[in-house]
Parts: sequence; C-alpha cells; structure tokens
Amino acid sequence: MIDPYLRCKAPLRGSTRKHRHKKDARKKPFPEAFKICEDGREICYTIGSVRQSLAGRNEYRRRINAMLDRQKGICCLHGYAPDCPGFLAEEDATFEHESGRSGGRRDDRIEVNGKWINGAAHSLCNHWKGSRRINYNERSKK
Repeated sequence: MIDPYLRCKAPLRGSTRKHRHKKDARKKPFPEAFKICEDGREICYTIGSVRQSLAGRNEYRRRINAMLDRQKGICCLHGYAPDCPGFLAEEDATFEHESGRSGGRRDDRIEVNGKWINGAAHSLCNHWKGSRRINYNERSKK
C-alpha cells in the first residue's frame, strides 16, 4: 500500500510550468514617479516598490522645494497657525495640501492653470491644520 502522505508531497503534473507563469505575471513597478488621474489630479508614488517610491519621493521633495522657493522661505500657514515661527528651512518643510486629503481626493500638483495650489509648511503647522481647508494661496499671491 502507498502512503497517502507521500502522494500529496509529489509534484503535480505541469505544476512547475504554472508556477513559472504566475511568477512572470506579477505586477511590475511603475517607471514614472507619479500618476495622473482622469480628473487631472496628480499623485506622487511615495510608497510601493523601491525604485518607484524612490522616484516618487524625489519628485515629492522637488515639489516641496519649488513651493518653498515661491513662498520665499515662509511657511504657507504663517498667520493662521498659532505657533508658526514664519521662517521655514528646507529640511523642516512638509507638503501641505490646501484642501486637505480627506475623502481620497489627494492632489499633489503645485499649480493648476497658473493658479497656486498647496504649499510648504512646518510639520507642526501642517498637523495643526489637519484636513480643514484654508485658502492661504489667495492671500499669498496678492
């Protein structure tokens, strides 16, 4: 009599071919650093595969630095957040989403049709704001 456990351990016919097929069919990482949604929003890949997230984080940081330059080194929430010191160093800058990120409507663009959106802020100021909408770019552009 054949031991039933031995039969279970034996490879099934054609199983190695199927396994190879599944391995090849895995999702490959996106080569770009961000995706553009159907409604025009852009979302930087900050998590995911190592190569993809590295490119996404670099793009995210580039956008933070661009916003910091246009704000002339001042926190976008200066005058709104109670404990904001005003001056914002590059290493302290975080991405501040003007309309918040609630409801899955994240938009990582920094300009839409020449109009500023989003800004660079201190981590503490960004935390204070939370997901409230504050139109700080209306005041900054004037």
